Amino acid sequence: MTDSTPYLYQGARLRLREFGWRDVHALVQMHRDPRVRAHLADDVPLDDARVAHQFVENMQQFYRQHEGTGIWCAERAHPPEAEVLADALRAHACGEIDAAFLDALVQPRWSFCGWFSLVHLSDDLHTLEIGARLTPQAWGGTLALDGGEWLLEHAFRTLGQSHVLGHCSPTNRSAAHCLQVLGFQPQGLAPYNGGQALRFGLCQSGWAAWHAQPRRERQRAVLSAGR
Repeated sequence: MTDSTPYLYQGARLRLREFGWRDVHALVQMHRDPRVRAHLADDVPLDDARVAHQFVENMQQFYRQHEGTGIWCAERAHPPEAEVLADALRAHACGEIDAAFLDALVQPRWSFCGWFSLVHLSDDLHTLEIGARLTPQAWGGTLALDGGEWLLEHAFRTLGQSHVLGHCSPTNRSAAHCLQVLGFQPQGLAPYNGGQALRFGLCQSGWAAWHAQPRRERQRAVLSAGR
């Protein structure tokens, strides 16, 4: 993979692309963070550089063998600081820099923030599940919802899925809340990767009706229902 690899999704705050070798170090660092490890529903030791390297190699093969599905590298945007932006606008107004240089200065900086996934269940090759694993620095915002909405759009509209599942650790209340804001309905505990996970389901018709509402209204509805 080169730096010219196209992005599968790019929004104002988040963009997704295929994993490449340059991402191995960031993968290892994320999985060495105890806050991340506390919520994992699997025990793949991606904190080991050799395992992370093999993960990237496997994913590069997976992308070609199972087009449209995979685990994708996520990057988040860091807008320019207000002072830098103000100085750039002032310099452009004074004729000190041209429009092209101004545009370069005001572009956001992007950094690794985890991954989003859309893959088949290991025991059911006809069913897709969405997933996300983010660095703690990316918690508490809207990135999980941004990525989740794209995953569902891709699953239902591009891939023509009739239903999609989601899973999370029973202790991960934030992930459970996010899945419900995306429209998923809880289905209780289910076997998952040798353990137990909370399972959520969403059908295509339910997704279409739910996502016709603005996100803010969906968030309020989930909070009000105490789901």
